[in-house]
Amino acid sequence: MKRSLALGLSLTLLASPVMATEKDTLKARQDRLSDQLKESKKAQDETDAELEVTEAERDAVATEIRAVNERLEGLSEQIAVQQEEADAARAELEETRDQLTAQGQYLESQKALLSERLRVLQVHEDRSYLQVVFESRSFGDFVTRLLTAQTIAEQDRDLIHSYMGEVERLEALETRQRTQLSFLKQKERELVVTKQALDVAAEQKRDLLLELNEQVELLELEKMSRAEEQALMSEQSRIIAGQLEAIAQAEREAEAKAKAKAQAEAQAKAEAEARARADAKADTEANKETDEKTTTAPPPSTDAPTNTSGAATSFVRPVSGYVSSPFGPRQNPLTGVSESHRGIDLVNATGTPIVAAAPGVVIKAASATGYGNVVFVSHIVGGEVWTTVYAHLNAITVTSGQTVGAGQTVGTLGSTGWSTGPHLHFELHRGQWAPGQPNAVDPGPYIGY
Repeated sequence: MKRSLALGLSLTLLASPVMATEKDTLKARQDRLSDQLKESKKAQDETDAELEVTEAERDAVATEIRAVNERLEGLSEQIAVQQEEADAARAELEETRDQLTAQGQYLESQKALLSERLRVLQVHEDRSYLQVVFESRSFGDFVTRLLTAQTIAEQDRDLIHSYMGEVERLEALETRQRTQLSFLKQKERELVVTKQALDVAAEQKRDLLLELNEQVELLELEKMSRAEEQALMSEQSRIIAGQLEAIAQAEREAEAKAKAKAQAEAQAKAEAEARARADAKADTEANKETDEKTTTAPPPSTDAPTNTSGAATSFVRPVSGYVSSPFGPRQNPLTGVSESHRGIDLVNATGTPIVAAAPGVVIKAASATGYGNVVFVSHIVGGEVWTTVYAHLNAITVTSGQTVGAGQTVGTLGSTGWSTGPHLHFELHRGQWAPGQPNAVDPGPYIGY
């Protein structure tokens, strides 16, 4: 009787260490998930602090741009004034040049006339007033001849004086032209200097705007990325918690089933032993030996409780193709900057089906910064949490929260997001996906590459 009770008790207790171990494993998973969430929160706090610094830098650059804008406005006004002065000086210079041309032509005609008069005077230079007197036929003729000679002499003097005056005017115009030309050149030099200063200020503004735009883009990109990461982490935590709860529920049901089975077997065994003891009292001594053998026979074997959290540890290949960029250090194909590639790139034709690497639940199926169209799937494989990422998809064929099987199509191959050509960027994380991808492992060995 004692042996039977001990055996029944041992059958009941056999399941306890197994169940305890599974509970401990589940608790460890939940603890790891909690720790990862804490690390993610810490990283988010650090990023928020960095974003505050970036915002301060952006505001400082914006202040510099306002100062440069004021300088640009001042220089633009100065250029307008200088341009107006230069245009006026140029117009005056053109007018003076026109006057010089006209004056030169007039002087040429006067010079021709004066030359003719001088030639005539030279021919008749031997004639005197006495000849005028003696050649006169009468007194009236004499007076007429004398007045005519005086008039001609006065006209010649006036012509000479006029010519000399026009020459002086020409010289004055030439002096004025030189002065105006010098003034114009000075204004043009001032205009060039001011325009150069304007160009420098404009270039400075362009540089500041580029810096500001870069900071704003980085800030917005970082904010967007962090918002996407937080949404992803939140949904991931919810799905993983659901998966772990499903495992826990299955384990509780398995534990209850194992206990019930053990108790039923113990009860059946006890009843069989009781019947055997009753039969033994009525039998002969030979029957007692038989009864003793029956009592000490080993009990029927019992099945160990099933660990429903166990799963195959292999993953299927999400797409066929050659590896264009393996896991690990590389130069970014877009920026040329050295980085750690946290997945592998598999090249194939656009539209090639992409399949889930293992059974799981879709965490996210949407567009994301950098990834383009992307699908995140959470898996429980071999009692562990795993996460797969399928990025740069041309199309997505699943939805968030959907349960998928291994080999089920989740999208088609493409080149969306930060991509240089059609390929699948595939990531495998031992645990949950987290910013910075600290849990990423080389997918190659797991999918046969």
